[in-house]
Amino acid sequence: MEKKGKFDYILLETTGIADPGPVASIFWLDEELGSDLYLDGIVTLVDAKYCIKEISESRPEGVINEALQQIATADVIVLNKLDLVSTAELNNVESTIRGINSASKLIKSEQAKVDLDEILDLQAYSGLAEQPTKFLSEGIPHLSSGIGTVSLYYDGVTKISRVETFLQALLWDGVYPDIKIFRLKGLVQQDLGQIMIQGVQDTYDTYPINQSAVDGKTTLVLIGKNLNVTLLQSDFSRALDCCES
Repeated sequence: MEKKGKFDYILLETTGIADPGPVASIFWLDEELGSDLYLDGIVTLVDAKYCIKEISESRPEGVINEALQQIATADVIVLNKLDLVSTAELNNVESTIRGINSASKLIKSEQAKVDLDEILDLQAYSGLAEQPTKFLSEGIPHLSSGIGTVSLYYDGVTKISRVETFLQALLWDGVYPDIKIFRLKGLVQQDLGQIMIQGVQDTYDTYPINQSAVDGKTTLVLIGKNLNVTLLQSDFSRALDCCES
């Protein structure tokens, strides 16, 4: 446990083959039940020397490589062992990571030495988090996995209920059977203020925030597999255009 300011932070270390998604969902459930615990963020430590080998390892059909899942789900990626790779190797690893998840913060380290301020008090799952519009760069999907980052946009104000209609189709209704979502974040522009969306796999939550609109756009950032940005953008725009009864 670490203490920073008035909060206590529990660092929960999973195994090297763990899927972070179910762990994140547990914390959300606890919060709804009145628990004092809340999920601050997911940090993934990446071995710069062996990263490419690990994420390239094949799995049975329908099973996603654990290293890819962890990178895709992370809010912060610590790229470690810089001293063991050449500049060219490092550039290749960094490019590969960004191709999978371009929406996370990337920290470089040796011997896993990082400033705790960089990995604590992230508030990645609260209305105090940084606006997702700061993370709009889209990655080229990792070629062997099809995992990457896309951003969907809608100009002008809308309603959170319309965004949730789209998310229901995306996450629960089987409308996109080939798509797998690992992480999502969004900023919804409403007449009465902004709503932030944060999600992992098929679980998400919404948070009102008190920041004024920067560009008037509703933005949804998705990290996942087989993301057809043309199809998703078309359906996203259509859902947000729909008139409610």
